[in-house]
Amino acid sequence: MRFWAAIIGFFLLTAADLLQSGALAAQGSRVALVIGNSKYVYAPALPNPASDARLMADMLRKVGFNVIEGVDLDYAGMRDRLNKFTEASYDADTALIYYAGHGMQVNGKNYLIPVDAELTAPAHLKTRTVQMDELLAALPPDPAVGIVILDACRDNPLARTLAASLPKSRSAMAPGLAPIDISGSDVGTGGVLIAFATDPGAVSYDGGGANSPYTTSLAKHLAEPGVELQSALTRVRGEVTAETNGKQRPWHNASLGREVFIGPATETAVAPAPQALASGSGTPAPAPDADPRGWEIEQRVWDEASKRNTVAHYEAYLQQFPKGAFADLARLNLDQLKQRSTIVADTKSDASRSAATPQPPAAAGPENEAGTELTESAIGLDRQAKIDLQERLLAIGYDLDRADGDFGAKTRQAIGKWQQDNKLPPTAFLTQGQYARLKLDTEDALQTWRAEQASEAQAKKQESVAPPRPPKPQPVARAKPKRMQQREAANPGPAPKPKATARKSGYKTCSGIDGTFQIPASQRCPLSGYAHY
Repeated sequence: MRFWAAIIGFFLLTAADLLQSGALAAQGSRVALVIGNSKYVYAPALPNPASDARLMADMLRKVGFNVIEGVDLDYAGMRDRLNKFTEASYDADTALIYYAGHGMQVNGKNYLIPVDAELTAPAHLKTRTVQMDELLAALPPDPAVGIVILDACRDNPLARTLAASLPKSRSAMAPGLAPIDISGSDVGTGGVLIAFATDPGAVSYDGGGANSPYTTSLAKHLAEPGVELQSALTRVRGEVTAETNGKQRPWHNASLGREVFIGPATETAVAPAPQALASGSGTPAPAPDADPRGWEIEQRVWDEASKRNTVAHYEAYLQQFPKGAFADLARLNLDQLKQRSTIVADTKSDASRSAATPQPPAAAGPENEAGTELTESAIGLDRQAKIDLQERLLAIGYDLDRADGDFGAKTRQAIGKWQQDNKLPPTAFLTQGQYARLKLDTEDALQTWRAEQASEAQAKKQESVAPPRPPKPQPVARAKPKRMQQREAANPGPAPKPKATARKSGYKTCSGIDGTFQIPASQRCPLSGYAHY
């Protein structure tokens, strides 16, 4: 009996392995690029990235990925691995990039740093680093799924060295990495997901073990059977946040058209013990039959709905397939679209009112949610609303050049500093809830600031348009009495004497028939001055 129980158990375990292998194979071809940079030449070595990369590479190989791996890569090595990944993943169904090491953000763009990079001039960003945009460009097009996981938000001495060489008027650096907007992606059945080890703009921790808290949790949850990718990342966020006492909060941004599984898509049934089978207490449940034609129709309807990304298309899908494979995702997207339209409508209505009467926007999200370009664009700020927001930041003491409606580097830094001061994720992008809080908290300060600005402007205007001094009054000549005028007319009096000619040194004055004139003192006076000349 024991012999047959052992034989049955062996076949069941083999069948379970085959089922899991089949489930992984059904997910299509999958390629991963894994890089971990620890031994930096111009910065202290990092303890975890190399071992983190090895842990992730092992996990991804076990779940069926073709892994292109690199540890402690210089600039040429990173370029080489990226080129190989681009070629290998071009026709893949799923492509994943994992990077651990130093990274930085400058002017809202992210840069990954090879181990041999010495960054002492602004041009070195282009010639000695790998831009995040290049990683996104290496991902295969739709319908493939592209995944980028970054554990590059560490405290970075290379960034501080570079900051000293950047022109302050043109460049702005911030800690951690900048959020990446993927809302414009043409999403069909594929899409893109970006995952950060911590909130954008924040710094992650290496931890005290062989691996960082983030990568340890990733390797644990991503490969779990039956756990969808975004659900796994949610578990990672909760686990890392708890382990670091809230100092590090992993974050991700996704624009996916379908559910994605890194591990097996369905949980593999655990083979019952041979003793239980022998006693007849356990029987594997048969898999339900599937209709290939019905699934093909549903897939096409879902592709169209996800590409259009409108309320009407998602409602049409749910009406036809209320219990379909994508029903939950369709309802989630539908709720987000409806909420976004409500937020935009309410915000536009709010902006049309007087700025002096703050109204909390409807359907504001939680304040502690990490802001992104997507959450801020959903607020619907027009130019006047942006100027109002900049004035509020100026009113409470944050450094801005001017309130001009342009959210440049200075404005982003001020928003991030305000978030940090209020214990919010310092992403430099606002959520609906954060926008409402900022408006309410700054109303009194804004009115005081505007009054001061108006007073200063009036004073400057008065100085520049000062009234001219009145001219000195000129004495008015009095008219002579009429009788005196008649007397003067009758007796004009003697003719005025001719003015004496100024005597020159060495000359004498003579009187002749034509008046007085001067001649050298040594000569006799002639009858006429003409005779002399």
